[in-house]
Amino acid sequence: MVGDKMTKINWKKRLNLDNILGIVNNVLLIILSLVMLYPILYIFITAVSNPVSFATAVNNQKFLIVPQGFTMEYITEHLQNVDIWRAYGNTILYTLLGTAISLFLSITCAYVLSRKGLKAIKVMTIIVVLTMWLKPGMIATYTNIKSLGMMGNIMGIMLPFAFSAYNVILLRTYFAAIPQDIDESAQIDGASHFRMLTSIYIPASGPAITTVGLFYAIDRWNGYFWAEIVLQKDKLYPLQVLVKKMLQNSGESGDLFRGTVSAFALIIIAIVPIMLIFPFIQKYFKKGVMVGSVK
Repeated sequence: MVGDKMTKINWKKRLNLDNILGIVNNVLLIILSLVMLYPILYIFITAVSNPVSFATAVNNQKFLIVPQGFTMEYITEHLQNVDIWRAYGNTILYTLLGTAISLFLSITCAYVLSRKGLKAIKVMTIIVVLTMWLKPGMIATYTNIKSLGMMGNIMGIMLPFAFSAYNVILLRTYFAAIPQDIDESAQIDGASHFRMLTSIYIPASGPAITTVGLFYAIDRWNGYFWAEIVLQKDKLYPLQVLVKKMLQNSGESGDLFRGTVSAFALIIIAIVPIMLIFPFIQKYFKKGVMVGSVK
């Protein structure tokens, strides 16, 4: 009886400790989330604030949680700008085309690396993994693009940055987890490697492919450095290059706060599509990352 009472007391202490740790953990996560989300909130606040009211609040070192003199003037102004819509179209084109090219290369490479009976598979895997650390650097990359005659051409930003070893390893791990019996049955039925890839591996790896596609799409959507260097033409620049130039001009402008509000309004326009798409594919993103890491 005494032993049972002691056991109950220990369990009660353990439950109380677990509850306390759970509450502390939740509070810390909420605080961390707010700290991470506030910069995004600050951009929204700035984008819809009146420059004069915003300048007054900043000069008074006021902590902003609501817009200062709400206005949609600058967002509306950007939406009426033909150059921004052209840059928007370029960004969508580069994102869709670049993601398609990257997925094609990554899926086919991952399929080859997942083949258990292939000779020299370990050597090929090591070569792919080494590209994660042995990068050529900016000068070598620029020289390579220029020597291939891709300066001023959209292929200059499509092909050189189309491959990610991390994404290939993620897909390869997912492909390798598909039961060998299914693979052998398909081979007995006379299925080619292309048929097995399109009919078995790709349908069975939806979460992983969606996750990798999201990685590539976000990288393409946010890319501006090499786009500005390689494309060299205003009509080819994506939206992110315009955002970068506007942020630079806002710092040099005499009317600093007006330039800042205008630049942040353009940032809102640039990030809205990704923010709208992400909630719909979040479940695939989470499943793809977790299952791929465990397997």
